[in-house]
Amino acid sequence: MARKSEFYKGRRKKRNYALVPFAVALAVLALVIVSFYGMQKYAVVTKDGVSVELPILSDGSSASSGMDGGKKEFAAVDTEIVMDPPDYSRVKPAKIKEVQPLRAIFVPAENITEEKLAEYAERLKTGNALVLEMKPRSGLLMFNSQSQAALGYGMSASPEVSDRIQAQIKKLKENGTYLVAQISCCVDNAYASRSMSVALKTPYGTNYTDDAGLWLDPYSLDVRNYAVELVRELYAMGFDEVVLADVVHPVIVREEGDKSEPPKDPSGQPMPDFMYSVEMSTTPGPVNAVCGFAVYVANQLRDKDGVLSIYTNSTRSLVKADEKTGQDATLLFKLYDRVYFPTDKAAYAYNVSDVQSSVLTGNVSDRFIPVVINNLPPDKENVSWVLIDKEIEKKS
Repeated sequence: MARKSEFYKGRRKKRNYALVPFAVALAVLALVIVSFYGMQKYAVVTKDGVSVELPILSDGSSASSGMDGGKKEFAAVDTEIVMDPPDYSRVKPAKIKEVQPLRAIFVPAENITEEKLAEYAERLKTGNALVLEMKPRSGLLMFNSQSQAALGYGMSASPEVSDRIQAQIKKLKENGTYLVAQISCCVDNAYASRSMSVALKTPYGTNYTDDAGLWLDPYSLDVRNYAVELVRELYAMGFDEVVLADVVHPVIVREEGDKSEPPKDPSGQPMPDFMYSVEMSTTPGPVNAVCGFAVYVANQLRDKDGVLSIYTNSTRSLVKADEKTGQDATLLFKLYDRVYFPTDKAAYAYNVSDVQSSVLTGNVSDRFIPVVINNLPPDKENVSWVLIDKEIEKKS
């Protein structure tokens, strides 16, 4: 008689050994895919073929095997990417409008009233134009702008004030007066104080200011687009021409004998005089900032309705790029219909001589506009000018 077991023997599970090769194959496939994509960065392509070179197998030199089995050795070299600054001498000239002689009186922002404008218009005996300061260095506009910056930071004039000025503009144009609007671009007390992101900074991170006022960063795209928007609105208001003033970099003037050292960073290296609002791949500086601003605005306004002009304030810029102010008259004459220049009747003839070679199209006397205070250059020497009236302080 068979002996019965006192314990129950569990049922044995059948093992599917066929899955083992499948799992191994799947793992190998995954390894091949990962290796394929991971090794691509070590691929070396030459005219003789393609090879893979692993850093762990490298002896300090680079080698590749061609399709013919030959091996070529390349010496290891240290590489560094160097970004050259823009070469503005290569900028192609834009299509310049044919302009007529400009004989204008400058009207400061505080005098843009119905009564004052009538007085200025009455004085145009030998002149034909008025230059209205529609955006002074204060940054407070003389018209109701709908640009995002003007609305966001409260820099527009009220609709009532804007409507009154608009009515005067219409009246002046009906009487045959040529109208120019002037706007300050890089000196703007309101915008710089109300938006830290667009202000030009000192090495300590504070807003840069001098006798002219608070400065905007010429590199800032917001600052550049703000100028473009204002120009378009002024054309729409009826202005025949818009001139950009203060497209210039500030210059720190150190008094003679000043032996103070420039500020230094924690590592002991001298700090730059200015800090900009954007990161750049090239070394920042006045020429790149100002010329870049001028090129950008001119390109954005290629479809402009009226005449587009710009100031240069540096005598050096009439001959070559001024490394301090960043201005370059040769570039400006390529892109803008006119270039305004503060001067006097004694220096004007020399200024024309300096700038003559930069005026490739049109008449230099119509495109180069002397801006003079109180005294006009002799009639025989020019046909265009802007006159600024200023009270001369009497010495006691």
